[in-house]
Amino acid sequence: MTDLSETTVAFRLWLEVEVLPVQAALVRDEAGFCERLSPEGDPVDLPRRAMVAARQLFAFSRLMGAGLGGAWPELLANHARDVLLAEHLAPDGAVLPIAGGGSVFSLYDVAFCLFALAAAPEAVLPRARAEALADRILTRLDTLYRHPEAGFEEARPRRLPLRANPHMHLLEACLEWIDSGPCDPRFQALADEIAELCLARFIDPGTGAQRELFDGDWRIAAGPGNAVEPGHQYEWGWLLLRWGVLRDNALAQAAGRRLIDLAEAHGLTADGLAASLLTPALAIDDATARLWPQTERIKAWALRARLGTGPADATLAEAKAVEACQGLMRFFVHPLRGSWWENLAPGGAPRSEPARTSSLYHIVGAYHELATLAAHLSQPIAMEQSRTPSTA
Repeated sequence: MTDLSETTVAFRLWLEVEVLPVQAALVRDEAGFCERLSPEGDPVDLPRRAMVAARQLFAFSRLMGAGLGGAWPELLANHARDVLLAEHLAPDGAVLPIAGGGSVFSLYDVAFCLFALAAAPEAVLPRARAEALADRILTRLDTLYRHPEAGFEEARPRRLPLRANPHMHLLEACLEWIDSGPCDPRFQALADEIAELCLARFIDPGTGAQRELFDGDWRIAAGPGNAVEPGHQYEWGWLLLRWGVLRDNALAQAAGRRLIDLAEAHGLTADGLAASLLTPALAIDDATARLWPQTERIKAWALRARLGTGPADATLAEAKAVEACQGLMRFFVHPLRGSWWENLAPGGAPRSEPARTSSLYHIVGAYHELATLAAHLSQPIAMEQSRTPSTA
């Protein structure tokens, strides 16, 4: 088996030598970043979204922090910042999902903008300015879109079903703010609220799976359309582990591990990759392997390896993280070096389609968690003194 160090180095070299040049030369343009890139290297002309600008700001900020790629990450992060602030953040705290497209509310985009503002380093966006922008976004969100029980509505008037997914990314944003330094206490309160909502309502008591769609009272929506996503089991598992450590909540940590174990037991295809969808009864419903669930599998197992309950548990989790990364790297075998496939069909053949720029967020997050594990294992004495997980 390829070891963790070798896998992490290969991942880093791919990002540094192949991905960053493609991002700088083909994905970046005067309007920001193209949404998709064809296998031939041609940008696909689509409306520019806040989500992409925010995710790019996160990705390049994280690569700056890793000291990876020389001057490119800071230049690209500055470009993403300029686009996000000029095109997608209104003075009243509204987030504009589409550049030039008006102020239709998107809880998903609000979450990613808050996330990106927290991740941006001082050299890209001074903390005081990031805090002022976040304050306006949070205030508007609290004022206009509060759900009467917990969490948020997604439209006024109400639009159903309610969704767990944007709340997941709000929790991720809150943890980023908390981990990046002193911050507005609302982020801690909101992280607690969303994590507790997940534990109380998002997890199906019958199967133990995290579900996606809910009625207006946060009851699981009926019907086969409310599928189970293996990628989100890993992602919620990773977040609940982080929040559980932060709040010294053993129940949340146990719930996070159960979600990861559920995805591993029910959500892997015959090719050893995370599947796209399970039925509510946890049978594989779509064996297509999308790129992003592989990254969430890496993050979940890498964090579990750092938080191992014993040597055997940590060793197993490390092996799973390496296995998941080797699976992800199958998506990087692409005619345009530095790009990737979004989907592999059952059997492993890629589906020829444009790469999504937004997927870089997932890829960089996985690299960061894997590299953090590698650093942890290279400094066992120092790391034993601090078991606090980092932001990813």
